[in-house]
Amino acid sequence: MKSIRIRNIAFLFLFLFVTSFLTSCKEDDGSGHIFKMNIENNPQNLDPQMAVDSESIMVITNMMEGLMKTDASGAIVPAAAESFAMSEDGLTYTFYLKQSRMWESLAEDFSAPVTADDFVFAFQRIFDAKTESPYSSDFLCIKNSSAVLNGTKSINELGVRAVDENTVEFKLEYPYYNFLGLLTETSAMPCCRSFFEFTNGKYGMAADACASNGAFYLKEWNYDPYWDNNYLIMRRNISYSETDYVFPYSINFFITGDSSVDEESFSLGNTDCFITEKYNEKLFKENNNIGKSVKTVGLLINTKNEYFKNKSLREALAKSINRDSYSHLLSEQYTAAYGIIPECITVQGKSYRDMSPDRVLSVYDTNSAQLWENAMRSSDIGSVDGIKITVSEEFSAPEAIYDITDKWRSELLFNCGVETVSKTEYDSKINSGSFSIALVEIRADKNSPQDFLGKFCGNNLFTGNAKLALDINNLKTAASLSEGIERINNAESEIIIDYIFIPICYENEYLLYNERSIDIFYYPVSSTVWFGEAKYFD
Repeated sequence: MKSIRIRNIAFLFLFLFVTSFLTSCKEDDGSGHIFKMNIENNPQNLDPQMAVDSESIMVITNMMEGLMKTDASGAIVPAAAESFAMSEDGLTYTFYLKQSRMWESLAEDFSAPVTADDFVFAFQRIFDAKTESPYSSDFLCIKNSSAVLNGTKSINELGVRAVDENTVEFKLEYPYYNFLGLLTETSAMPCCRSFFEFTNGKYGMAADACASNGAFYLKEWNYDPYWDNNYLIMRRNISYSETDYVFPYSINFFITGDSSVDEESFSLGNTDCFITEKYNEKLFKENNNIGKSVKTVGLLINTKNEYFKNKSLREALAKSINRDSYSHLLSEQYTAAYGIIPECITVQGKSYRDMSPDRVLSVYDTNSAQLWENAMRSSDIGSVDGIKITVSEEFSAPEAIYDITDKWRSELLFNCGVETVSKTEYDSKINSGSFSIALVEIRADKNSPQDFLGKFCGNNLFTGNAKLALDINNLKTAASLSEGIERINNAESEIIIDYIFIPICYENEYLLYNERSIDIFYYPVSSTVWFGEAKYFD
């Protein structure tokens, strides 16, 4: 009996030693943490082919995985695909899937491997008229896509097919330099055909109507607009983690209904990170942050105004703006903008602004006062009176605006004021065209130069510019990266030299996270955080 007791004690010490060792290893690699983050609104729909709101995209990004993804360095790399091949003519892409992945869901009696058909079905849904996906225009480079949309070809003739269970093939109408970039978007993530049918029309609308092939699966989704305890809980997807290790155990998203509480929750240690446009010096010094420009702030000039229908007058205003003179007024929230496309927009994983610097786009002319005088004389204008810059009370107008109006007053003898109005009045003035000059903020909705510049085509002030519309439309048919960059630059320049929109500054957005965390991925266009490789060290 004595020897048995001694052996039991020895085993107990051995067990405690091993447990302690394994626990310390877990702490050392930062795994096992439950990351917590506030989101303002309840996700509208967790269907990747339909979701457009930032909260839905946040959850989908952590729940799903497409064929390709953007890694920490910004490179586009295989994700659900093990590898891929492209034909010499750029018209055929073949993807070979990782074969160990399984769909994970709360739904009872559901189990299925991730297969090539899941990607085929996702793209068929994008172009199925019954789906009414908002993303069909993004993928018109796929063969027969336009014909499927207009009903002249069947959905089975779309240029996406399963070669076998683990191989997906895309045929394109024309070579498109950023096709792989398109495949990193949430809209290109797979949809399991059998699970979609199993949900009976409720796909993406409840926790048990969601299936995950990504780093996490949705365990709970509680939302009641009359309740103040709303949240989503995501847990590590074991199948995914077997090949691409998922460090966190869980993500808890708290639906607050009010973004103003995010900073306080973070400062109190109740959440691990938050996204903000407001610079707080104390929080920024005490925590890690990642910042990118996500908006372009500029002056929209109304060409229907009796003065500003004169392009020479608009040109003199634009060329009188010296961005070096007000850069010191912009603080950490803004950076001076010479161009239109902000830093967050990438092409093939690289910031477009890095490949096409903006300083050459907006020209400052020291002789702008003479340009202004000449424009007034040629149009027989004695003076320009009663002009105000209309600003929405929702905007935090940068101090640079007042620097610009001061310079106009002293150098051009142009007395221009600033009026701040309610959002309702601001929207009414913009929509009706009853303004002279307006301060506008343009935000990226998609990671696409074409989409960002296309916002100007949707504005009735630019409808007469046929060359701009053509330049923007031609962006989607560029075959090479160099050709694509050149075409984007041409379209951007076309907007600037029309002098209807004058870029003033880019507005930054930041992800703040505590110093004990590393490897949190931030996608500024969609204000999305991916936690699959996030690590937390006590």
